[in-house]
Amino acid sequence: MAENEKDENDAASKVILPLTRIRTIMKSSPDVQNISQECLFLIGKATEHFVQELGKMTHKQCKKTSEISYNDLCNIVHSDETLEFLQDIIPKKISGREYMEMMENGS
Repeated sequence: MAENEKDENDAASKVILPLTRIRTIMKSSPDVQNISQECLFLIGKATEHFVQELGKMTHKQCKKTSEISYNDLCNIVHSDETLEFLQDIIPKKISGREYMEMMENGS
């Protein structure tokens, strides 16, 4: 039983995302002064979980089950209200012609 607990603790303590990069991003905010190791770990794990769930949601909705394309991800972000905050980061693709028309019209 102790070996099982050790394996679970080891798996829980591993974070795939680089914690130094997360710290740098967090410190780029003027509101953040100190970041504890526990906070850094939790933000890393939460981010990993979010990305996994986003991938699962997108995979369920995509047409090709073997791969997820940018358009699949974009469609899920623009169709799910809870992912609305990602719409500026993952915009719908437009052609150069459409962009030029938007610029001419001042949109």
